[in-house]
Amino acid sequence: MVENCNSSRSLMRRIAMTVTAVAFAAMPFMASAQSNATATTDDSGHAYSSSSDWKAILNSDVDGGEGGVGGSNAPAPQYGGGYHRYPGSSNDRWSHIAIEAGAGFTAPLGNTTHGGPDYPLSIGETYGYNIRAGGGWNFTKHFATLIEYNFNRDKIPGSTLTELAVGSGLDQPLGGNVNIWSFTIQPVWYQPLTKTFGGYVTGGGGFYRKVTNLTEQVAECDYFYGCYGVPATVAHSSSNQGGLNFGVGAYWKAFGPDSNGKLFAEVRYTWVNSPTYNGVDANNFNSGTSSLLPVTFGVRF
Repeated sequence: MVENCNSSRSLMRRIAMTVTAVAFAAMPFMASAQSNATATTDDSGHAYSSSSDWKAILNSDVDGGEGGVGGSNAPAPQYGGGYHRYPGSSNDRWSHIAIEAGAGFTAPLGNTTHGGPDYPLSIGETYGYNIRAGGGWNFTKHFATLIEYNFNRDKIPGSTLTELAVGSGLDQPLGGNVNIWSFTIQPVWYQPLTKTFGGYVTGGGGFYRKVTNLTEQVAECDYFYGCYGVPATVAHSSSNQGGLNFGVGAYWKAFGPDSNGKLFAEVRYTWVNSPTYNGVDANNFNSGTSSLLPVTFGVRF
């Protein structure tokens, strides 16, 4: 009986030792299998993630989380996969279109004020007004080029008109004005001082037309209002020539710091190469080169 018990115990001890040895021997193979489950190699030897890792990546792509398509660590998509965002693609190309409109007053300078050496036949000018409209292209936030239309109307001094009327033997005073309109090319350079305030310089040139009109009052009658005086042109002089201008201005982004809209105030020197009185043509009233100083207020985009 004792021998049977010892024999059974010896058999159990051998079986336990065998199982333990087999377990220790299997541990390296189990670790290798675990490693293969997380990083597998293809036929060329390149490692790729397991299916569970792909599910995690796909989930992060959909959610736009870190590491996904929307994340900052995502690799650049290839072969048309994904959406490319180019610098400045969100900027509206219409923001490059430049538009301006303004008006103000104009002061004559030099011989434009008092007339030329043949005064009063070479007529001088006094204060008037100006109107401006233009359009062009904003190349950058600092530089733009516009094509401008400018209209300046200056009055003729009353003393000059009186002298002309007396010299012509008229029994009534004359009226008159000098109009200069132009089409010019105007580069503009902006220099911001703050987010909403800044200054700019501009200079350009182009085509100018100068027209001088002398008028007198004539009677006009109709059934409803009776007779009344209206100005009628009695003498007219015109010339076409080139001219130049240079100006400085200040702007204010009244519509917000991110807006292209600006309110501006500008003073500009304008020189027009108009001809002088030739001493022959009685309808040539030009005083020679004209110098003007338009002061304009307006809005620009």
